[in-house]
Amino acid sequence: MPQFSAEQIAQIRAAMEALRRQFEAVGKVLREVFRQIGAAIRRVLPMLVRLADYRRKRLRVMHVEYRRRLRHRRRRAR
Repeated sequence: MPQFSAEQIAQIRAAMEALRRQFEAVGKVLREVFRQIGAAIRRVLPMLVRLADYRRKRLRVMHVEYRRRLRHRRRRAR
């Protein structure tokens, strides 16, 4: 284990403190970015759900209409 002088120990502590502050700043930025992403998702999600519901309903209507036409076509063929 190397022996450090008092001055080296002070430099190491100062560097560690500077690094801790930088990590803290990066953490704040990342929290803000993720908060904004979450807010954007919360804004967009209801629209996506409505779009999916609309498409599902539309698909169901088209399917039912297709089945009805198929049934009528079979009747006419007889």
